[in-house]
Amino acid sequence: MLSTQYNGAPGQREIGTQEFIEVLASTDLQARLPGGVLLAQGNGVIKKGTVLGKVTATGKFVPYKASASDGSQSAICILDNNQDTTLTDIGASAWIAGIFDSSKLTGIDSAAKTALKLCYFV
Repeated sequence: MLSTQYNGAPGQREIGTQEFIEVLASTDLQARLPGGVLLAQGNGVIKKGTVLGKVTATGKFVPYKASASDGSQSAICILDNNQDTTLTDIGASAWIAGIFDSSKLTGIDSAAKTALKLCYFV
């Protein structure tokens, strides 16, 4: 379709939906990691609410994995928006403090809860 068919306005497009998931149980007492994080390429779409660890060798963040031995076995923060790392490293923001709904977090376990000292879980 040509844009002239709609007097210069964009033409018809497919309508999509987006699911909004709130991982914060309260908007009080929240803080983000200053400067954000650099998510490592190759982890696909990382969902909001994913617990992140930092790979020691690269300084890049990946989803936390308790059984890892590359540094990502230590929970550092929680991602605050979906990010697609399929093709490239990408900057993102992440929480280091807040009150979170545990049932809506990805990768949370007792060790992560202990490591995330400024976070409270309900």
